[in-house]
Amino acid sequence: MTRLILACAMLLALPAWAQTRVFTDHLERTVEIPVDPQRVVSLGSKNVTVPMIELGVMPVGSQGTMPESGEPTIRASGIATGVDFHNSDIVYIGDFPVDLELIASLAPDLIVWPDWQDEVSLDQLSLIAPTVAYETDATLHDAQAFFAELFGRHERLAANRARYDAQIAQLSGLIPAGTTYSVLHGREGEFWTCKPYGNLELILQDAGLDPSSIIAEAESGACPRFSAERLQDFDADWIFTTYRTDRGETPQDALAGLEDVFPGFCNALTACREGRHIVLPREELTTPSYDAVGAAIFALTTLLSNPYAQPDMGSAGGTRP
Repeated sequence: MTRLILACAMLLALPAWAQTRVFTDHLERTVEIPVDPQRVVSLGSKNVTVPMIELGVMPVGSQGTMPESGEPTIRASGIATGVDFHNSDIVYIGDFPVDLELIASLAPDLIVWPDWQDEVSLDQLSLIAPTVAYETDATLHDAQAFFAELFGRHERLAANRARYDAQIAQLSGLIPAGTTYSVLHGREGEFWTCKPYGNLELILQDAGLDPSSIIAEAESGACPRFSAERLQDFDADWIFTTYRTDRGETPQDALAGLEDVFPGFCNALTACREGRHIVLPREELTTPSYDAVGAAIFALTTLLSNPYAQPDMGSAGGTRP
């Protein structure tokens, strides 16, 4: 198979590499890439394809997910960009692992490999086309800067970032100083969170909210699990839980996960009892897309400024963790 891949790559893709430049990827590898790549293959739908499309770069092929409907989809892209396999010329190249022969047949001049696609190696992909590595735990800002540099889309990045800053300024002006938050999920008999929790924590902290102590003390880059006895340690002025719409989940599924760990959990949390437990779709909160994040900021601005659901900032115990 390797010989076939190499033959396809040499026959179809090599002419596109005439004008090149050196790019340093997230693994500190220096890769010679086209100055203006025209046939990009993305091995990560939500983390790679979506920010590419948002910056105006349409890949010829992309990793995707295959739901029960049997129609592949670019995770989060429909919501964030409006582009998916069914309404574009993007070719579905598989999920995990991707199809190397199909990738080679697309004659790519650049491949973007996210670090979770470890069923295929950089060496294999580099036989097909120049391949850059991308770390999927990059923040929204770092991710967008990576792709803007990769594709030369700095002006669009600057406009997107300016919009984000304006949206954050509007949100932060409505949040009292000292407001705290937690991110809480339940699964398989335990509570869990992640630090950081994607764009959600970026938005909250940029807007001036403080993490509860259990969130602040968690190891950065980890997704720790906690026993049911730790539930009240998650209490804060606002508590957030997410659910995956790409799997057909609803807010009720997210709440059921918490109930399975601690029946009647809401009564044990001041924030939940007083209507400040917010359940949100996960895609907008974990996709490196300024469009998706803008939608999330609007939702948070609406919910956190609700005058009928404000924490008592002057209470002695109140919702403080």
